[in-house]
Amino acid sequence: MHRRMNLVLRIIPVLLFLMNLMFGQEDSTSNSSNSPVNESSAIALKTHLLQQQTPLNRSIEFEVALTWIGDMSRYQIVQIPQPTLTNLLLEGSGSSNRLEDLGNGQFRSSKIITYQLKPLEIGMAYIDGLEINYRDTKSNEMDVLFSQRLEVKVLDPLPEDTGGFKSMIYIVLLVIFFGAVFFFLIKFLKKRQAMKIPEEPVASLAEQYLNQLTSDVDPKGTNLPEMTVRMSKIFREYLSKEFDIPATESNHAKTIERLRESSVEEMQLNKLEELFSKLDMVKFAGGAVDPPEFSNMYGIIESFLIEQKKLSETENAQMKEA
Repeated sequence: MHRRMNLVLRIIPVLLFLMNLMFGQEDSTSNSSNSPVNESSAIALKTHLLQQQTPLNRSIEFEVALTWIGDMSRYQIVQIPQPTLTNLLLEGSGSSNRLEDLGNGQFRSSKIITYQLKPLEIGMAYIDGLEINYRDTKSNEMDVLFSQRLEVKVLDPLPEDTGGFKSMIYIVLLVIFFGAVFFFLIKFLKKRQAMKIPEEPVASLAEQYLNQLTSDVDPKGTNLPEMTVRMSKIFREYLSKEFDIPATESNHAKTIERLRESSVEEMQLNKLEELFSKLDMVKFAGGAVDPPEFSNMYGIIESFLIEQKKLSETENAQMKEA
């Protein structure tokens, strides 16, 4: 009995020690799980290569992700340096922000930067670790994050698809396209030739000077001497081109005789002789011109040009019929 009591007395301290040890560990674990999170380490940096090896003639994507619990304004990323590359060339980059609802009013914010990289030579390529500075907007404290160096294996280039079925499709499509263009072009030319669009008739010399007379001379104008000189110049220029009569010809008889040889009617010749006499008197003697006289001279010239215009149109019609 005494030996049993000694054994129990020895066992009891051991049991008490084990019980204290067990309860002490449970309290430590509980305190650790309920302790607040250290906010200075709540932002995480992760770099990732979407593939660990790539052919020489293909690009790879390098992704940098920053994540933290809170809204996007919780941390300010001060600087994200361009990655230092070995055997790689930076072709382009892009960035995006994401906000994930975790429930209970909490959010996970992410800032992701993606780089497009092109291998330069077959072998190993490397992306050096990044050093990213950021600022805690609550405490205004600055801190820095570091990433590990990454490597990618550059393999032999893949053969480019320069022929085969796809190339045949392109050739067939080109042949069809140019064939359709050629077909519609020939059809258009044949249709245009069948229509034979008539050419617009060229205005006769008499019509041209009749238009100039109506545009440059105002029969109701107030400055009649100036209008008379202008009208005379237009008419003599027309006679010079139409009947080969010099514009400076001052001999009325020669002018009338040349017009008579050109089959101008006698009644028109009589009016023109009266016109030339009045024009010379205004030009050389400075004679006055009253409105009735000016209207009469204008009417003689206008009537003569209209008659010559009609003759030209008749001759052109006869030539087309012949």
